[in-house]
Amino acid sequence: MTGRVSRRRGRESDFFTQGDRKGFFLQAGGMVLAYGAAWLFMFVVMRRELPLYAFVRSVFSVFLAVDFLVGFLYRKSLSGMGANRRRLLSGLYFLPLLLLAVFCTALCFEPLACWPSFPRTYLMGIVLVLFAVHFCYGIVWCIVAIFLYLKLVAGKRAGSRGKGARAGSWERARSALPHAAALLALSVFVYAMVISTFNLRIDRIDLRQENPARPVPEGLRGYKILQFSDLHIGSFTHPKQVRALVKQAVATRPDMVVFTGDMVNFSTSEMEPFLDELSHLQAPDGVYCVLGNHDYGNYAAWPDRASKYANVAKMLEYYRKLGWVALNNASVKIDRGGDTLQVVGVENWGKGKRFPKRGKLQKALEESAMLYEHRSRRGGGSEEALSPAGPGGKGGVFTVLLSHDPSHFDSVVYLRYPKIDLTLAGHTHGMQVGMRINGRDYSPARLVYEHYSGLYRMANGQALYVNTGCGFNGLPFRLGMRPNMTLFLL
Repeated sequence: MTGRVSRRRGRESDFFTQGDRKGFFLQAGGMVLAYGAAWLFMFVVMRRELPLYAFVRSVFSVFLAVDFLVGFLYRKSLSGMGANRRRLLSGLYFLPLLLLAVFCTALCFEPLACWPSFPRTYLMGIVLVLFAVHFCYGIVWCIVAIFLYLKLVAGKRAGSRGKGARAGSWERARSALPHAAALLALSVFVYAMVISTFNLRIDRIDLRQENPARPVPEGLRGYKILQFSDLHIGSFTHPKQVRALVKQAVATRPDMVVFTGDMVNFSTSEMEPFLDELSHLQAPDGVYCVLGNHDYGNYAAWPDRASKYANVAKMLEYYRKLGWVALNNASVKIDRGGDTLQVVGVENWGKGKRFPKRGKLQKALEESAMLYEHRSRRGGGSEEALSPAGPGGKGGVFTVLLSHDPSHFDSVVYLRYPKIDLTLAGHTHGMQVGMRINGRDYSPARLVYEHYSGLYRMANGQALYVNTGCGFNGLPFRLGMRPNMTLFLL
C-alpha cells in the first residue's frame, strides 16, 4: 500500500511542478487570469489605436493561446531543477507577455506613429519573435512526445525488455530537444532581424530574353530601368541604413529609376530625417514614383480630413524637392533612337475594402495626362532640358505601368489594356518570409496574392513584375525573402 501511494505521489510530483494538485490548479488559475487579461487588454487597445492592423491582432491572439498551453509543458520540463533556478526560468518565459503589456500600455498614451523610430520598429517585433520561439518549443515538444510514445507502445508490444532505459531516453529527449529547437529558432530569428533584413539583393532581368513574346523596340535596346518599392522609411532607425540602399542603387547606373509606392508607414514626417540620403538617388532620365496604400496616411489617426490631405500634399512636395516626378494617374515619354518609352503611373488601386482604389488607368493613358516628353539623356539622344509634351517618336512604343498593388494588374490591366507591355508593382513584401529555389521565390503570400514575387508572363505577351520591397513593415524581419531592387534591361 505504501509503495502504491509513493509511486502515485511521485507521478503527481512529476506532472505538477509544485508537487500537489492544489498547487497545480493555483498556477493554472493564475495563468488563465494573466493570459486572459493580456489578450483582452491587447485586443481592446490595438482595435482602438491600430484599427487597420486586424491581422496583427489575430496573430497575437493565436500566439497568446498557444503560449498559454506551451507554458505548462515548459514548466513541467523545469520540475527537476532547484527552486531558485526554476523561478528564474519561469520568469523569463513570461517576458514576452510583459513586453506585450508594455507595448499596449505605451499605445494608450501615445499613437504608434509618434513613437521614436527604434521602439516603434523593434518593440513589437521582439515580442512576436519571443512568442514564435515559444511556439517552436511547443511544436517540437509535441512531436517528440508523440514519436517516442508510439515507439514505447511498439516496444511494449515487442516485450518489456529495456523498458527502463527507453523511458529514461524518452524523458531526456522530451526535455532536451524542445530547448534546443527554441535556441535554434531564436538564433534564426535574430539573424533575420539583424542581418537578413538589411542584406539587399539586386536582381537583373533582360526583358528581351525573359519575355520574347513582347519585343522591345530596337531604339530602346540596352535601356536600364531600376525599380525599388515599399521602402517604409519610418522603419529605419538610422540614415546610414538608407544611405547604403541609395549607394547600391546608384552603382547600377540606371537610365531611369522608378519607385512603386509605400514610402512611409504612417505619415510623411517619417521622410524628414532621410531626405538628404534620398536626394542622392538620381538618374539621367529621372526618378518616377507612385503612391502606395500607406502613403495616404490611412494607418494613422488625424484630427480632421484636412490634416490627412495635407499629409499627402507634403509627400508630393518632398518628391518635388528631391527632383522626383510623381505620376498620379499621369504619364511621361522618353524618346530614344527613334522609339519611345512610355511610363504610366497610377495612384493606389487595391483589391478589397482595406485599400484605396484611386488608380485611374484610362485617364493616365490619355494625351492630356502626359506631363512631358523628352529625349533620353544617355545613349540614344541629345542632352536637352525637359520640354513640354509633344508628338511621340515615329518608331515603336514600349509602355511600362507603375501600379503599387499587383491585384490591379489581375483585376483591371490584364486583357483590358493589352497595349501595356510591362507592369511594375510591389506591396506584397513576399510576406517577408519564404525561400528561393532556382531563382524563384516561394512564400505564404501565395495564399493571399496570385502574383506575389518576381516576373510573370501572360498568354497575350504582357508581363507583370512584383518587387518584394527593399524595406520592411510591422516586423523588422526578413527570412528567406531578402530586400531587393530590380534592374531591367530593355
